[in-house]
Amino acid sequence: MTQSLADLILRPLLLPLLLLAGVAGTVIVGVNRNVSTAQQVTASQERLNLLTDIQKDVASLENGQRGYVITGQESFLQPYTQATADFQAHTEALRQRSTIALQQENLNRVVALMRLWKITSAQPEIRARRISLTNAADLVSTGQGKRQLEDLRTVLTEMQDREAERQKTAIDNNNAALQNVRLITLTGLLLGMGLMLYAALRAARTVQESVTFLSEGAQEIAAGRYDLRLPETRVRELDMLGGQFHRMAEAVQRREQEVEETTRALQNTNADLERSNRELERFAYVASHDLQEPLRTIGSYTELLGKRYKGQLDERADKYIDFTISATQRLKNLIQDLLAFSRVNRLGRAFGRVDTAELAQQVRAELDAKIGQAGASVEISPLPTVRGNTELLHHVFLNLIANAVKFRSPERPAKVRVWAERFNNGQGGQGWIYHVQDNGIGIEPMFFDKIFEVFQRLHGLGEYEGSGIGLAVTRSAIEQHGGKIWLSSVPNHGTTFHFILPDEAPQEYPNA
Repeated sequence: MTQSLADLILRPLLLPLLLLAGVAGTVIVGVNRNVSTAQQVTASQERLNLLTDIQKDVASLENGQRGYVITGQESFLQPYTQATADFQAHTEALRQRSTIALQQENLNRVVALMRLWKITSAQPEIRARRISLTNAADLVSTGQGKRQLEDLRTVLTEMQDREAERQKTAIDNNNAALQNVRLITLTGLLLGMGLMLYAALRAARTVQESVTFLSEGAQEIAAGRYDLRLPETRVRELDMLGGQFHRMAEAVQRREQEVEETTRALQNTNADLERSNRELERFAYVASHDLQEPLRTIGSYTELLGKRYKGQLDERADKYIDFTISATQRLKNLIQDLLAFSRVNRLGRAFGRVDTAELAQQVRAELDAKIGQAGASVEISPLPTVRGNTELLHHVFLNLIANAVKFRSPERPAKVRVWAERFNNGQGGQGWIYHVQDNGIGIEPMFFDKIFEVFQRLHGLGEYEGSGIGLAVTRSAIEQHGGKIWLSSVPNHGTTFHFILPDEAPQEYPNA
């Protein structure tokens, strides 16, 4: 079936565009659910905090009342009186935040038990103590007040346990939903990009085949096969061009027939025929050459579409954009880091002489904005020229210096120092040991090996940016030089990364 060039390119893209729109809708649903769950978790935490405050109020009431009974000093009734007011305020606040009937019922039990304790135990004991210690001791010895408070604390503990369970359930459901959204989003994006690539390759192959047929047929027509009819292609514009070839061939053929009438006409016709043949060949060449440009344009614009596509939302969804930007950026960064890790581990890297002093200065210039923003200082001592791969060593210095600035202590300005010293292990191994030292937050010894693994992070996503791939890239780059990396660190005082670049670096890294 013949179709226009625009249909050939755009129609196959409809499915991946719809798929990506579905992914955008899934992300919006996931964000809405995450916001709702976050509100539930926050409300639950507020109720837990209030339950804890009530526990403290009960303890203060009991301590104040017992203190007065034991000592008879009126000063002990001051915390008792304050705790009474705090208990009332906290229970009222909890009542306003309780959303289910069971919570209200249990809260009523707590208030009732407290009232019972005060009426039947606390206040009688206080009145008895004002008369004599013996009278108060007789009342305390019955153990009634203690039992009442134990019952009250039991109810509070049950309420805390149920609230904690509801909070955990909400968090678990939210994590599961986010995991599903993440999986659907990643799958949809990969599938959409795959379909776009497939559509682009299919359109390119169709156009290329059509152009090839047209070019070959035009060359045969130019060679004298004027009765040749070019096969129809799947592209309407190319079929129209083929029709032009046919009309040109028919014109040439008519001229040849007219040449037979007279010798002079034959000579003129032959001249016209030669001229027409040259024009036909030139036209075929130009057509064959120029039709490659649309093919390259198709590939370039399709690739640009795949790279620059993102979901288009209406104005009513603008308020969700802020929630999606962060996840989208992480995700982008994760993919870039994965590509960097893949490039670092590719086969067949060439090694040569690398001026690490110049390379470190270049990395510092690249990080100048982050260094200035952090108020950090980076001191680079004279560094040697070694045998290595510039791209790999660039990753090493970039990751180590960037981490030193990023994981700075909030208590002091960040200071980073880079230097190197000669290495000789006494067994024929020689080279240079590099040190990258900072005065940042430091690392616990139990994590020294873990941080070099892919996707291993010691902090939550909201604390520090990054995907947990940088140090894995660094270790891989150094190992490809035949070296090794390790660290020493004191928590809250700083970290020093050490790595060895041996003199006998490989000529080419054969197997990453």
